[in-house]
Amino acid sequence: MAAVMIMAFDAHGEIRFVGDVPKGAGCGCFCPTCKSPLVAKKGFENEWHFAHEASQERPECAVGAENLARSLGIEHLRHLHGRGALVLPPYTTQAGVATLWLSRSEPVTWAAQLVGPLTWRDAPGKAQPVVTGMLDTGAPMAFFVQVGGASSPSLEDLPDECAYATLLVSPSWPRGTRTRQEAMASLAQTAKFHWGYLPDTFGMRANAQREIEAMELQARTRAAEFERQRSFAAGRRWANIANAMNQKMATPPQAGHHDVLAPVHSGSAAAVAVVRGPAKADPEVRFPQYPGHSSGCNFQFFRLGPDEAWVFYELDPVFVRQHGMTPVADKPQKFWAIAPAHGHTDGWEESLPPSVGKGDIDAGIYWVRDLMSAVGFLSPRSKGTTSAHDPSEFQDK
Repeated sequence: MAAVMIMAFDAHGEIRFVGDVPKGAGCGCFCPTCKSPLVAKKGFENEWHFAHEASQERPECAVGAENLARSLGIEHLRHLHGRGALVLPPYTTQAGVATLWLSRSEPVTWAAQLVGPLTWRDAPGKAQPVVTGMLDTGAPMAFFVQVGGASSPSLEDLPDECAYATLLVSPSWPRGTRTRQEAMASLAQTAKFHWGYLPDTFGMRANAQREIEAMELQARTRAAEFERQRSFAAGRRWANIANAMNQKMATPPQAGHHDVLAPVHSGSAAAVAVVRGPAKADPEVRFPQYPGHSSGCNFQFFRLGPDEAWVFYELDPVFVRQHGMTPVADKPQKFWAIAPAHGHTDGWEESLPPSVGKGDIDAGIYWVRDLMSAVGFLSPRSKGTTSAHDPSEFQDK
C-alpha cells in the first residue's frame, strides 16, 4: 500500500482524483488543509499523485488527505445502503469470571441488522456519527466512519443503550489507484465494519454469564467443603493424638479439673522437697528459640496466617520445676508449650486466648493449660501444619 495523495479539491470544492486532471500545475487543485496549489506528477516511486508546489508539505497536510479518504468512506457507506448491501457482521462479546475458584471466558455471538430508513448527517465531525437508524432487535444504531486509528468515536450525543459500529477505512491506497472507480473498488475490498457495542436485548450474554457464575459458585462450594473436611480431619487427628497422650498420663484428680498451670504451695518443707526433688542440671537446650523443650521432642508447626505461626512442643520436667509449675508428686503430668515460630515480637504473649494457655514473657512461652483446648484451637485455624524433630525445617514455611 502506497501512502500517496490521490485526491484533492478543485476550484469548485469538488473532490478530484489524480487520474481525472491534467498533469502538472494546470490541474487547478489545492491542498484541503493549507490551501496551497497542488501539482499532479510522478514521484520517486514513479506513480502519479498530488504534491505541493516546491515540496512545501507540512505534517498537518496529511490530515487533509485523511479527511478526503473519510469522505470517500461515507460515500461508500451510502452506496452500500442504496444497493441494499449494508449488512452488519455478527456481534461477539465475552462472558466469564476470573476468581480464585474459577477462571473461565466464553464468546457469545448474535446477529442484528438495520430495519427502516436511515438519517444521514450533513458534514459530521470526524468523531461524530454519520448516520443513525434502528436495528431489528429494537435498539437504536449509529454508524461512524474513521480512517485508520486516528480518533475514537464520540458517544456523548447517542441515546442510552445505543448500538454503534465503525466503518474503518485505510489511510493508504493500493499502488496505481488513480480514479474514483478504482478507489471505490479498493474500499469494497478493504473497508471493514467493527462493532463497538450492541445491547444484550435478548439476554444472550446475561444467560451465559449466569451459567458461568453458577459454575464458579459450585467450584467455590466444593473448595469450602474440602477445606471444612480438611480442618475436621486435622482436628480429629489431633484429638486422637491428645487422647493417646492423656492415656499415658497419670489418673487426673478425682474432684474437679486440675489446672496444670497452678503452682504448688505447701506448708511442709518436706512436701516441697518431694515436689522439687533433688537438684538437677539445666535441661539441654538445642533450640533456644523454643525455651524449655524436652530432649528429642517432636515439634508441631501451625501456620495460622501470613504473619502468624506457632510451634507446639513438650516441655522438659526440669524446666517446669524451675518455674514452679509442676503438679503434686503423686500425680505425674506432662507439660506442653506454645512459642512463636519465627521469633518473639511485641505483643506475642497476648495473641492466644486464655483457654489455650498463659503467656509468660520471662519464660518465652505459652504454658498450655489443657492439651485438648490448645489443639482444638490451633488445628481448625491452621492453613498448614507439619511436624519435625528439628524446628529449623519450619523456617521457610
